[in-house]
Amino acid sequence: MAVASLVSVSEYLNTAYRPDCDYVDGELRERNSGEFEHSSTQGNIIFWLKANYPDAAERVLPEERVQVQADRFRIPDICITDAGAPAERITRTAPALCIEILSREDRMSDILDRVDGYFRMGVPVCWIVDPFRRRGWIGVAGQLSEPVDGVLRASGFAMPVAAVMPRI
Repeated sequence: MAVASLVSVSEYLNTAYRPDCDYVDGELRERNSGEFEHSSTQGNIIFWLKANYPDAAERVLPEERVQVQADRFRIPDICITDAGAPAERITRTAPALCIEILSREDRMSDILDRVDGYFRMGVPVCWIVDPFRRRGWIGVAGQLSEPVDGVLRASGFAMPVAAVMPRI
């Protein structure tokens, strides 16, 4: 069994990783991304949100480092900060919404661990989008549900899942 070497928070924050990694309890964790379905869906969601919510366009942040606790940094595929939130180099103020897009290799248990961290930080709502099954879920602390009308809603935002699916 391979043993991961530990990295300090300072080293993590002062190093550029390509692609960027999550930081969990001293360990770097690779994120599953970069495939067409994931990337296309991410771009579609960003474009859709910015086009339909122009007042929030500057607050729609792809792959922003978010400090969910002292020794954990996650990189949601997309987050939207509150209108009154400070502009932070690394987001430490709970975003209004975090969005995770599933990749082929993702396990739901890993995604739920990620969103639980967002909830503990104070994020009120997370969306999980699956481009392979063309489905989406709304998560709040202790509950995950799939909207029957196919529209993800949160914090003044609403987005039809079908509108952001890649053309495959």
